[in-house]
Amino acid sequence: MIADRIRRLAAAGALLAFVLPLAGCGGNQEPAAKEDTSTAALATAKKNFDDATSVHLDLATDSTPTSGDAVLGANGILTHQPAFQGEVKVLLSGFNATVPVIAVDGKVYAKLPLTPKYAVIDPSEYGAPNPADFADAGKGISGLLLKMNDVRKDGTTREGKQVLTRYAGTLTGDLVAPIIPSADATGSYDTVVGIDQDDRIVTLDVTGEFFSGGGDETYRLRFDDYDKSVKITAP
Repeated sequence: MIADRIRRLAAAGALLAFVLPLAGCGGNQEPAAKEDTSTAALATAKKNFDDATSVHLDLATDSTPTSGDAVLGANGILTHQPAFQGEVKVLLSGFNATVPVIAVDGKVYAKLPLTPKYAVIDPSEYGAPNPADFADAGKGISGLLLKMNDVRKDGTTREGKQVLTRYAGTLTGDLVAPIIPSADATGSYDTVVGIDQDDRIVTLDVTGEFFSGGGDETYRLRFDDYDKSVKITAP
C-alpha cells in the first residue's frame, strides 16, 4: 500500500513537472506585433495611380525664389503614354508666366510668351522637368510613395467632401528633384500623402528648402478625375 502510494505521488509529481513549464511558456509569450499596413496602403495607391488611364494634376506653391528660374505650378492631364497636356507656371528672369505645354512621345512642346505657336523646347533650360515624366511608374509621382523613409500613418484629414487617410515620412532630395527640379539633391523633405476611400492618391505635400536661403517651402500636389478617356497628341 505504502509503495503504491509512493509510486502514485511520484507519477503525479512527474506530470506536474512536465505541465507547469508549458503553462509558464504560454503565459510569458509576447503578443504578435501588429502588422504595419502603411507600406501596403501606399503600394495599393501607387498601383491604382499607375493603372489609371489618366489623372488630373494640380501642383502649386505659395513661395517664389529671390533669383533664378523655377517651376511654381502645373495644371493638366497626365496619361501613361506617358504624356501631359495643360499649363505650367514658371518664373523666368523675374517674371511669372503661365505656359501652355504638351509633352508626348519624348518631346516637350510649349507656347512660350509672345510666341503664337507651340515649339519644341528643352525644359531643363527653364528649370522645369518634362511633365510627362510625372506619370513614370519608377521616377515619377507614384514612385515616390514606396521610397519614403520612416513611413507612418498620420491620422485623417478632410479635403473638400473627402476624408483622407494620411501617411507621413521623408524623401531625399534626389528623389524629389525629377518632379521639382529646385529641390536640393542632398536635402531631406517631409512628405505627407492623402489617400481616399478608393485607395487613390488625392494629395501629396512635400516640404523643405526648394529655394536657396528661403527656409522651408511646401509644394502641394492634388489629383482627381481618375480614369477619364484622354488621348494626348503632339500639336
